[in-house]
Amino acid sequence: MNEEEMSWQDKYLSPSIEREKFKFSKLKRMFFDFKEIFIHAISFHKGPQYPPNELPDFESQDTEMIFMTCKQFYDDANNRIGNLEDKALKLLSYITALFAFISFAFINTNSIGTKILLLVSIIFLILSIIISFRCVNVKGRQSLFLPSVYDFSNNNASDNFDKRVIAKKMLNSAIFNQNVADNTADILKAARYTLTIAITVCIMGFLVGINGYFSDNGPKEIKIDNSINLNKIEETLDKNNLLLEKITDNIKSLDNKDNLYLEIEQLNNELENLKTDFKEVLKNLEELKVKENTTTINNEKENKKLESNSK
Repeated sequence: MNEEEMSWQDKYLSPSIEREKFKFSKLKRMFFDFKEIFIHAISFHKGPQYPPNELPDFESQDTEMIFMTCKQFYDDANNRIGNLEDKALKLLSYITALFAFISFAFINTNSIGTKILLLVSIIFLILSIIISFRCVNVKGRQSLFLPSVYDFSNNNASDNFDKRVIAKKMLNSAIFNQNVADNTADILKAARYTLTIAITVCIMGFLVGINGYFSDNGPKEIKIDNSINLNKIEETLDKNNLLLEKITDNIKSLDNKDNLYLEIEQLNNELENLKTDFKEVLKNLEELKVKENTTTINNEKENKKLESNSK
């Protein structure tokens, strides 16, 4: 396409950003880049340094233009540090939400492989939190204060409110603060890389034990299948209660010695019957308990089998 056939968008606007081809060399470079900034992010840092040489004085005579340009440089450097702090706070909120999700997944899985991977992911999340905190409330930036406009070298302070002098101070502070912002950006980049690794390991752990999350390992309803009629037990107990009440009444009516032995013999027979009935009830209840325990053991074996399959 020649220049005459090109539209005004193609002539005067920036071309669209094209997709870059995947290269293993770039992946390798990213790995070494992460290694460098990760070590830098978790290490102790020296204080920011001033440049070896200071910029020369301004030669232009347009003082207003010089002042406004340097002020823009100064404001841009401070705003950049503020924006990096805001991004670090937002990243901390994302990490907190992901930490809660991974903790929930760690508690609700029985797969050893999944637990190990989720534990590794939690470790990277903690590192990401620690690194992100280093990007909040950044200290060391330079700002204008009294020494920028007053000379305290003599006994009596003398002011110097010349625009060119103040512009030079703001320009030097902007250079200094941009260096602080570059260091903060590198630390924030390391936090993002660490968070990416944590998410990747978390997904791997979730995929390893995905069957354990969707299999039915919850409490099961136990159904007791037996031939014992519980109503029969209830009727026997009611019958025995009535018999005990009758015995009590008979004891109260023993006022004649002639029929005393007869009544005692009758009471003895009734007590023997009660003893037999209660033995039968006890036997039925023991059979019911044994069958319930057998059903519980079978359910536990089935749950263990499901857990082993999920692993």
